[in-house]
Amino acid sequence: MRRPSLFSLVSLILVGGVLASATASAETYVEAMAREETSIVDYRAEIVVLQGAIAVAEDKLVNIADQIAEAETRRTLEDEKLALLPIYLELVADDLLNRFVALDQPTLVRHEMAIDAYVRNDEHMNAVLTQSTELTEEALQGIRARLLYEAIINDANDQLLAIYDELLALGVQVDSLYSRTERSQVRWGLAQSDADQAWSIIPGVDQEIATAQANIAIVEASIAAAQSEIIRLEELLVTMRWTAVLGQDMDRPALAIKIDNVFAAWPQSGINQADVVYEEVVESGLTRLIAIFQTQSPGTVGPIRSARTSDPILLEGFDRPLFAYSGANNITLDIVMASDVESVNYYNSSSAYWRSETRRAPHNLYASTSRLWNLRPERTEMPPPPFDFRGEAEALPPSAVPASEIAVDYGWTSVDYSWTGSGWARRQNGSAHVDAAGVRVAPANVIVQFVRYGTSPAAATSPEAITTGTGVAWVFTDGHMIVGEWDRTDPELPAIYHLDGETIRMSPGRTWVSLAEAGTASWN
Repeated sequence: MRRPSLFSLVSLILVGGVLASATASAETYVEAMAREETSIVDYRAEIVVLQGAIAVAEDKLVNIADQIAEAETRRTLEDEKLALLPIYLELVADDLLNRFVALDQPTLVRHEMAIDAYVRNDEHMNAVLTQSTELTEEALQGIRARLLYEAIINDANDQLLAIYDELLALGVQVDSLYSRTERSQVRWGLAQSDADQAWSIIPGVDQEIATAQANIAIVEASIAAAQSEIIRLEELLVTMRWTAVLGQDMDRPALAIKIDNVFAAWPQSGINQADVVYEEVVESGLTRLIAIFQTQSPGTVGPIRSARTSDPILLEGFDRPLFAYSGANNITLDIVMASDVESVNYYNSSSAYWRSETRRAPHNLYASTSRLWNLRPERTEMPPPPFDFRGEAEALPPSAVPASEIAVDYGWTSVDYSWTGSGWARRQNGSAHVDAAGVRVAPANVIVQFVRYGTSPAAATSPEAITTGTGVAWVFTDGHMIVGEWDRTDPELPAIYHLDGETIRMSPGRTWVSLAEAGTASWN
């Protein structure tokens, strides 16, 4: 089935009235989808380029094959010539042998006749030959014999000259055959060299094709990932970015509220509406909560307690959040005021606070989230969400292992979580943790972020969580545990939780983060 275009999806959402408006500081889902669509276009253009490179390389192979075929043809032709030339030489050798044999008869005749002439060349015969006027019959016979001798010797000489000419011609023919053989061998060598050179190019061209094909596979995987991301974003398009829960994003800053967490402060108000809750160690092994609100405005939140020097370090990653707290000692207050967070504490924003008459101080200070936001009406930007979320069909990382329980021992405070099938039900010091409405605290995600605690400059008895840098993180989501890392090398951004460089995506819903020291947590 063809996936609807980005334009049609955007139009549909706009008509439905649930599309979140774009903000200056946070990329909207629509913007993210458009970016992925652009990436897909770029990826496909890259594939076209790679396919063109493959076509060029394949043309090279065709040309090389033609060159090899042409060289093979030349080599075959020279092979045929080189096979025939020895035969020609053998035939010429036979002719030479026959000519040398033919020399025997005229040479023998001439030899015999020379001996005979030598024997018969006496003065009497010469005198007889010169006295032609006095020829006798016997003398005439001698003359005839002499003439016959000369005829025979002349004929023998003529035969020898003819044979010598033939031998000379055969010698020239032999030289020609040897020269032809050498030239043919040279041409054969050139053809072989051309073929070898052509063959030597093939592996490089094959590698070019293999590399291009491998790159195409990588780009196709990137396209598939981008398409999956678009599907995920389509699912999240009608959800709130901070939690991936159905609803409409609100154009307002993050609001962090410091909440008391001793037993006397229970039950707390508003904690189940916070998008993110950080649990940090304070004095004597006790903990306090930093509840960060962006998507929900529960109305009443508390009890609210004082700030610590850990707080601005952590909160500076949330794009100048509003920070609500009851107060602080002078050193802590100076540190908070010098940071990028906006203080809306009890002293400078008392109109947003009140004390409950049903509780004893200091566990009776509450605030209204809507009043706190109204203190900064000019702040209409939505900060980037601290987490990424999985789509409905998106699988967990392969390294995720089933988990059912988490335990963290802070000292005086011990906490455990149990997987219920939909969330991680929280207990503290053995008691179920419920809010003022009687609802169990059971976030969709729990992160144990292992950090170091130093000594606060505000008090020697006060620990300070070091939440910048890197470290180990246990991410509990969808009934599984993922061992990853947290990275906050940029203090102006929240920590990133990742595994092998890939961001770990949470289940839609709220997230609680335990800032625990190494060796204080366990799971099964």
